[in-house]
Amino acid sequence: MHYDDAAGTMLANRCFLYRYLWRAFAAEPDDALLDIVADAHTREECALLDGEDGEGARLQDALAEVAAANGLGQLRSVYTKLFIGPAKLPAPPWESVYATGEPLLFQESTLAVREAYRRAGYAAAGYPHETDDHLAVELDFMATLASDARAAYEAGDKGRSADLLSVQRDFLREHLLAWVGAFAERLADSAGAGAFYPRFAELAALVCARDAEVLEELLAAG
Repeated sequence: MHYDDAAGTMLANRCFLYRYLWRAFAAEPDDALLDIVADAHTREECALLDGEDGEGARLQDALAEVAAANGLGQLRSVYTKLFIGPAKLPAPPWESVYATGEPLLFQESTLAVREAYRRAGYAAAGYPHETDDHLAVELDFMATLASDARAAYEAGDKGRSADLLSVQRDFLREHLLAWVGAFAERLADSAGAGAFYPRFAELAALVCARDAEVLEELLAAG
């Protein structure tokens, strides 16, 4: 596999974006997250997703605007309402809910995600307290492998880099791309959800869709 400087930039961009999205959904927001949302560098990273529509930059601009207009306490309250409860969650952040069409956890799809992790040598940090198919865990898996693939590339280990990229391509196809769009749609349709997390969900769907294209490009360069 031969990479040029542009491919190296894409590898770095993938690491940043998946880690950014993981942090958004892994826990309630804090000052550190809001600093990243407001950082001009974050907009530059999101703009690398853009085609002619400029959607990545648009979504990041919306996130920064909403974050500036709302206090940290309010955003934390929204996170709790949307992703913890105690009321029924408008858009549950677990793949199994979308795979089965029922509000059920630890289903066959969850076991398939767990097996994908096992094959890649990845252990979910929240296991067994958090299900393997939580959106944040799946994003962390992608972020971790993206970082490993970048490190292998920088070390000149072309085979290892290609193997890791192939694992991520397959995981996107079989898991994240199968449900993150529906998750974003349900969150957008939720009354009273505010704009912060619906925009983050849109960004997650965009990153996954664009990354599928990036991975094919990187693998084809071999």
